[in-house]
Amino acid sequence: MRLWLKKLGFKPYALVACLACLPSVAQAQVVSAEPPANITGVQIGGEVIKPGTYDFPPGARLHDASITGQINSRAWFLGAALLRESALEEQQRLKVGLLFELNANRIHALALENAELHELITRLYRAVAAMPVTGRTVAQLDPLQQLILDNNALLESGDHLLYPRKAEQVRVTGAVKADCVLPHDPSWQMHDYLKACQRHPLADRNSAYLIQPNGIWQEYGIAYWNLQPAVVATGAVIYLPTQPNKLSPATRNLNSDMAAMLATQYQLGGRFSE
Repeated sequence: MRLWLKKLGFKPYALVACLACLPSVAQAQVVSAEPPANITGVQIGGEVIKPGTYDFPPGARLHDASITGQINSRAWFLGAALLRESALEEQQRLKVGLLFELNANRIHALALENAELHELITRLYRAVAAMPVTGRTVAQLDPLQQLILDNNALLESGDHLLYPRKAEQVRVTGAVKADCVLPHDPSWQMHDYLKACQRHPLADRNSAYLIQPNGIWQEYGIAYWNLQPAVVATGAVIYLPTQPNKLSPATRNLNSDMAAMLATQYQLGGRFSE
């Protein structure tokens, strides 16, 4: 070994000294991890017995907040809202992008001298501009359902849980002459509500978006050839899209982006002000 090291130009005593400089496993410094921080500033409001702002220990979940706020019997779980600070940035980008798409279509309508399209898009632009960025996140807010772990998400600092009273209406918006707020009828399908609200001449005849009060949304066929059954819950919002072939080719996602934005507007469904 020494002869081989000498041939390579190494001095054995230098190698030993170098190895001695290396820290042993026993000498390795143990770095202690900091304990997880508490979950702070969680607001619980609406139809609860103990509204307020609370702090929770690490690992607390939605059910812990439900127990703390003591939800009363008037609370409407399907329309309850979880507003989350971590969702604000993404929803702000959604709103800015949607306003850009709408403005591009206003210019598109002017270039085509299409007054009907310009009027509709301008109305939608003003509606979106007035919408707050809420941070609304889809979550299970029924305390009984939260006993299932998959339905019981972890809390985050700054969460805001709102429990409204049950809504009594369904809202129809989008490519209509004016928004309609109609009484909820359990026997009605989505196309029944659309028939009760006067459509805009540029309304899509083939599909519409259903935004349920819990924030889940989906596109459904509404024409005779593609009609899909859709259970419309009380407090739902139906968005009737603009005909895609009338929109600027660069903004083909405008209608789905509108539905996604409407899904964050929890206040359109439940009775949160009472």
